[in-house]
Amino acid sequence: MLTVFYRRFYILLFLIWLGVVSGLFVLTVWGDFDTFIRDFNQPAQVIINGTSIVNGSQTLMQTAKEEVTSVRREVVHEVRKVERDAEQFIEGNQTTKTNASDPVKMDIQQDLAAANRTQGVPVSKGTAVSVGMLDKLEFTHTETEFLARLQTSQEVGRVTYFWLDKPSKLVVDLRGKWRYSVPRVTDFISGFVGQVVLGRHTDRLRLVFIFRNPEAEKGPSPQLIRTPQGLDIVVTEKAKQ
Repeated sequence: MLTVFYRRFYILLFLIWLGVVSGLFVLTVWGDFDTFIRDFNQPAQVIINGTSIVNGSQTLMQTAKEEVTSVRREVVHEVRKVERDAEQFIEGNQTTKTNASDPVKMDIQQDLAAANRTQGVPVSKGTAVSVGMLDKLEFTHTETEFLARLQTSQEVGRVTYFWLDKPSKLVVDLRGKWRYSVPRVTDFISGFVGQVVLGRHTDRLRLVFIFRNPEAEKGPSPQLIRTPQGLDIVVTEKAKQ
């Protein structure tokens, strides 16, 4: 079955074809539009059984004009619909291409969508567990953004962060008692974050994002996005002047 866009497009083509055929018919029979209009403006008198009946040509012309106006409105309406559908289709493709070229934004949108779907639904994992477990830690990065995706055994509670200088570091603390089963140190060969180090304290789990440039200036506040799986931490490099 054709999509709505193509059905409307074919309706528009049909109406255009109908108008062209009507114009050719008038030109073939009357020769020009002036003769056609003049013939319908002259009332014709018909004698039937001695009774004179005046043909209401003016009423006919008024009806024809109304029909033409109605058809014109429908054509304009369909054309505008086709234009709007085309604009939405192009904008949708542009948005998809933009997201596909930025893996960090694409991952964030997916996690936000999952979080919105689970809002108001009780979190069942780790309900009675007092010590949380960091089961999985994944990273995605671009030239200006760095995403750390944490998968935990229970819901993440309070999260705090602060900056350190020389070398530049961002420290993020998951408050509470935590353990982890992932590598303690992860190094990166590219991107503005050169290393991520985990540390376990009695009252928190600490993640340290060490910048590749030790003199890098403090950037904007990190985004802390709670997801059904755990927590997303998005670090953004400060824009260069």
